Amino acid sequence: MNKPPAFCTAAMVLAASAGHVFAAPSAQVLDAVKKPQSVDPDWRARLCALLPQPCDPHALGLYRLRGAAANSFAVLSAEPLAMARIRRDKDAKTWQLERLHDFSAYVAGMKKDAAAGMSDTRLSLAPALYPLAEGQWAMAVLQTVSEMYSGGGASFSKADFVPLDDTRAVHEGIPFSCSKMIRACFSEKEYKSSKHCHDESNGSLRIAYEEPNKPGGPYSWQYTWLQSEWPANTPASGTTTTRLHFTAKTTERVSFCGGPQ
Repeated sequence: MNKPPAFCTAAMVLAASAGHVFAAPSAQVLDAVKKPQSVDPDWRARLCALLPQPCDPHALGLYRLRGAAANSFAVLSAEPLAMARIRRDKDAKTWQLERLHDFSAYVAGMKKDAAAGMSDTRLSLAPALYPLAEGQWAMAVLQTVSEMYSGGGASFSKADFVPLDDTRAVHEGIPFSCSKMIRACFSEKEYKSSKHCHDESNGSLRIAYEEPNKPGGPYSWQYTWLQSEWPANTPASGTTTTRLHFTAKTTERVSFCGGPQ
């Protein structure tokens, strides 16, 4: 069994005097460093040098690891698709690579299977680790399609959850997030008089983790989709939110901001 990342902790199965108690784990969120240049003015070039090549320095994000040492960081890269645990000691001018998780092989397999169907799809990693089983974690490989409208636009992201040290997804094609904004005002008069000049939709995924069927087995993932709708010409107080429970076999039930399923 893989050891859990040093910067991650999760509530596991506990024994209590009253009997067996399962404390559900949770995803471990990576917090974006707001001003990475204050940590290292040349962080993009230096961190790219630690990753598989070719590396796009403009496709990097620097993150801090919750509960980890102050000198521990993570870098997420879109090109190549990878996550690395890195360390920068105080007063040091260099970064040290502690662990690399390269998803390039998974991306190659996706593109081969999809053929020409991914030309307009942007790939990225969600900044979080998702618990699969005790000591086992996955990242969400996001596939995002964007649309542009006059005075608006839309974005739709689905996720494949891929273990840190594997090239096969354990959960595929799960709706992850969406946003859509359609202009509803077309004259100066409408812009001045309308309480809201767009139809807006926003959706996102929630995951709950339930006890495995046997010790050390995989957690059962329970999906919930939250979506808000703010109609045009209504105040913000008119926004409505819906909540839908679904499974990997019923993703078509998710409204997904009206996007492609």
